[in-house]
Amino acid sequence: MKTTIKNIFFDLRDTIGAFFVALKSPDVSLLSKILIVIAIAYALSPIDLIPDFIPFAGYIDDAIIVPFLVFIAIKSIPKPIYEECKQKASLSFKKGIGFIALGILMVLLLWGIVGFALYALFSFALRLLRL
Repeated sequence: MKTTIKNIFFDLRDTIGAFFVALKSPDVSLLSKILIVIAIAYALSPIDLIPDFIPFAGYIDDAIIVPFLVFIAIKSIPKPIYEECKQKASLSFKKGIGFIALGILMVLLLWGIVGFALYALFSFALRLLRL
């Protein structure tokens, strides 16, 4: 099978979905669930072992540690259970374009709320400084 960016994206999407399915599965051990939570939390965390503002080393940290944590989490789940979770995740992601549009709308709405909150905070601070 030819590896393309699209295939890598869909495999990553199914892996992340499989993690969330595995978290709900009673067949997955507690240790595996803890490893999955650590992998997801480190990937989403703004705190890194090596800060990103350090040239080159900051991003290499993410490029090595996150795939390693994902690899360990995958290997901790028994293969048949992981394949079942991945298949369930793949089926649940086969939604129509409306599902994708709803996701994009939610992200834009969230950014709009954050932007408005920052605008309100700064305008309030500026009004206080003028007094």
